[in-house]
Amino acid sequence: MTRTIMLSFAFLPRRLPAVIQTLRQFNSCAQVEPNYLNSNSIEAGPDLSCSYTYSCNCEITKLGRCGEVKDARHLFDDMPHPDAVSYASMINVYLKNHDLPSAERLFQAMPTSSIVAESAMISGYAKAGRIGDARQVFDRMEIRNVYSWTSLISGYFSCGQVDEARWLFGHMPVKNVVSWTIMILGYARNNMVDEARNVFNLMPEKNTVSWTVMIKALIENDQFDEALSFFNDMPQRNLYSWNIIIFGLLIANRASEAIKLFDSMPCRNEISWTTMVTGLAHNNMTQLAREYFDRMPNKDVAAWNAMIAAYVDQGLVAEAAELFSLMHKRNVVTWNLMIDGYTKSG
Repeated sequence: MTRTIMLSFAFLPRRLPAVIQTLRQFNSCAQVEPNYLNSNSIEAGPDLSCSYTYSCNCEITKLGRCGEVKDARHLFDDMPHPDAVSYASMINVYLKNHDLPSAERLFQAMPTSSIVAESAMISGYAKAGRIGDARQVFDRMEIRNVYSWTSLISGYFSCGQVDEARWLFGHMPVKNVVSWTIMILGYARNNMVDEARNVFNLMPEKNTVSWTVMIKALIENDQFDEALSFFNDMPQRNLYSWNIIIFGLLIANRASEAIKLFDSMPCRNEISWTTMVTGLAHNNMTQLAREYFDRMPNKDVAAWNAMIAAYVDQGLVAEAAELFSLMHKRNVVTWNLMIDGYTKSG
């Protein structure tokens, strides 16, 4: 049985979206998507770093990361001579802020083609399920780089077109660790863990992300012993590899092993602690879950919600209410948990 870690949390009650959200951060922090505006993607003269255009391009990207899309566009429109990178930066701002139509209009208005903008649009179309449009941009490109190939491959996997993704990967002139990792991730998302393992074994170079993606794929397919073996073989680990294997052990009802790993972690974050609280509660160890909750140095809303949910699940509404009263910040999940608890307790 395949389990999707970030979207289901098979052991959790349906009212724990906040806890799910904390582990979704694993995806964002261990992402394997290409960065279209990195230094290798921008062709520029040696004095560009001192130019007004370069400064504007950097500011556009910065504003986009903060969600200030209108300000980014005003800056773009005020530029006397926007270059290809300026267009690509603004297009990427739209895409990062989920505005594909605006990105599409600006892309079509570009005076000259840009491999960076084209690669970004391939990714944008693919994420929107418009794989045909993504392929059209790809086919029109005079020059393709590893990011344009990888974006289209990822798009085909997202649409379930595994054969197309496999064919493209086989015809890539140059592959990098991101391309290989996208293949592992794509196979895993299409419930093809054996194929994912084969690609992993063929990788000429592996990094922490590729190891972690493979471990995650094994956990999602209930292959916990093999996931633990992969974890033990990792040459280097990061927080997310630690968090994901501990999560796997907890959903496999192997709490004692999870506790040992947690206690041996070189460092922890909110995800680590919340995973332990939720997982221990799943293993009917509510008191121990509370002990870990109390030890948690910086409790976010998701951690509070996880502990309240554990109490509500056990019918301990009074204990849940006590925690609720101590919270300085609550969200809709918190209120729904308490409403659900009171409803069930009569």
